[in-house]
Amino acid sequence: MSNVYPLKSDEQYIEQASEWISKLDRGLSPTEANELEQWLIANKEHRRVLTKMANLWGKMDVLNHLSDVVPHTPNHASKVSGQRWAVAASIIFASLFSIGAYQWSINQQNSLTAQHIYSENVYATKVGEHATFYLQDKTKVVLNTNTQVKVTYTDKQRLFELVKGELHVTVAHNTKQPLSVYAGGKIIQAVGTAFNVQLQDTGVELIVTDGKVLVADQSFDNSTPLTQQSVRLSHASLAVSKGEKVELSAQQPQILQLKTSEIEVDLSWQKGELIFRGESLADALKEISRYTPYHFKVADEQLKTLQIAGLFRTNDIEGLLTALEQNFAIEHQRVDGQTILLQASHQPQL
Repeated sequence: MSNVYPLKSDEQYIEQASEWISKLDRGLSPTEANELEQWLIANKEHRRVLTKMANLWGKMDVLNHLSDVVPHTPNHASKVSGQRWAVAASIIFASLFSIGAYQWSINQQNSLTAQHIYSENVYATKVGEHATFYLQDKTKVVLNTNTQVKVTYTDKQRLFELVKGELHVTVAHNTKQPLSVYAGGKIIQAVGTAFNVQLQDTGVELIVTDGKVLVADQSFDNSTPLTQQSVRLSHASLAVSKGEKVELSAQQPQILQLKTSEIEVDLSWQKGELIFRGESLADALKEISRYTPYHFKVADEQLKTLQIAGLFRTNDIEGLLTALEQNFAIEHQRVDGQTILLQASHQPQL
């Protein structure tokens, strides 16, 4: 059995407590709050030293919102005890200064290669599903069908990496940590606004529903977002404002100004609806296919150009097929479990 035991001196406790006071002063993430609670539970001396250092440095106010975790009382220690702590603090301060200078140097190097991650999660929906959730800062995210996004909160940014699908983000305002969506080789960044991003076969579609966002290409310098020293996009980046839509894959992206009714049509999926206003049958079926496992085949090319108008529920394929038959004289036949053949009424089947 080993007789070697690790020792933790008061100096180490004070250094750790000082780091926690600094973090408390700027605000804890949920992960850090849990780590602090575990640190306090691990050793009763941790609680005593944390309260002592906070009182000595005039930072008792940062403990107020942690009263359930770190109960504290006014300091009634004797003058001699206070002097002893003051001397100890001055010695530790000198030590911490040299340690801090070294740590700052290390952090400067680390900042070139990594960011401190507070939380990391992956959110996804299946075909035909859509979901709404709120993040730790009250940012609201709505995912459309067959969507996957990786969300990472760091000390520098709120990072969304859209793997597939479509999402709408209502961004909680935070000037210190911009929110960036990486999608299809593009970076879309905001600090407090709302916008919709869809990954399409041909690229990325962006609609801004509130505020303004900046857009830039994902280049070699920012290809790995967690290794960046500076995460903010240049003010010279493409700016897209409320009510505007742009296809970011184009060589020269053209920003379109949308009417409120047009935005409602584009975002009707959030209500579980699809609205068509004269799109071709081919385009309408392509959109409908995103919400169902079925594959549609059209009997002839001319039928594909038929213009479709109407409101359809994303989860109601039977209702869609009935509407096509009653309103557009288009019959259907289930060829197999995944394929539906569409053809004009009374037309011989292929």
